[in-house]
Amino acid sequence: MTTKIVPLLLVFSAGCDQIQPFLPTVRFKDLEVQDIDFQHADVNFVFSVDNPDPIDISLASFDYNLGLEDVDLLSGSDADGMELTAVGSSDLALPVGLDWEDVWNTVQATKGEDYVDFGLDGNFGFDSPIGVVDVPYDTGGNFPAVRTPKFSFKKLRVTRFNLLTQEADIAVDMNVENDHGSSIHFQNFDYDISLGGTHVGHGLIDELGTVDGDTTGVMSVPLTVNLLDVGSQVIDALGGNGNLNIGLAASSDVDTPFGLLPLTMDQDGNIEVQSP
Repeated sequence: MTTKIVPLLLVFSAGCDQIQPFLPTVRFKDLEVQDIDFQHADVNFVFSVDNPDPIDISLASFDYNLGLEDVDLLSGSDADGMELTAVGSSDLALPVGLDWEDVWNTVQATKGEDYVDFGLDGNFGFDSPIGVVDVPYDTGGNFPAVRTPKFSFKKLRVTRFNLLTQEADIAVDMNVENDHGSSIHFQNFDYDISLGGTHVGHGLIDELGTVDGDTTGVMSVPLTVNLLDVGSQVIDALGGNGNLNIGLAASSDVDTPFGLLPLTMDQDGNIEVQSP
């Protein structure tokens, strides 16, 4: 009992400089990704807090400022009443959720990178015999930079047009922009296509293809159209050069530098028709 009381008596009348040896030390330990997709990221910034003194001490306050690529994004405070164990280490996690659209609207990060620099600083406020004493921290590292692939219609190619069988084979070519540094791969591409406002069919492609890092690739979606299901405008466009209104709704699994991420898309617009 005496060994626990003496340090308190010694520091009760001391200033901040004298009490520092009795305060916990804080060290950034790790960035843990809890959940990540093309819309958001939930991460934990994990700190190791070591208490050098044989007395229990509690965390009274906590504040933080988070930035990516030297641009401030989030700031706040949290007092969770964490109790540190005597003479030992405890992990403290700061949970942060980011919306990618908000991030990239704010942070003009260089494209072609899988990770961007983060900076995190603030203070831990620990209870002490002379009140709450702040222990500052300032750390940084790499943060995953997830960017949604950008699709745009390139052209619709008619590879077979047969009025006798009332069928036309088409391929919808799309430009796919990949802003990551690493390549991304599309699989389980489940899609529905409409032409001229009429749904013409759907399909599932096990392996759609790969787009290299920091490039724009071309991917093709095939479909056989029953000409009996469409109007004369669509038949005329497929039978000769012209333009068509097209709609494409799809879902896919995308293999990225951060694992397999689900993607949904819903595109519509006009597309150039290239007949055989």
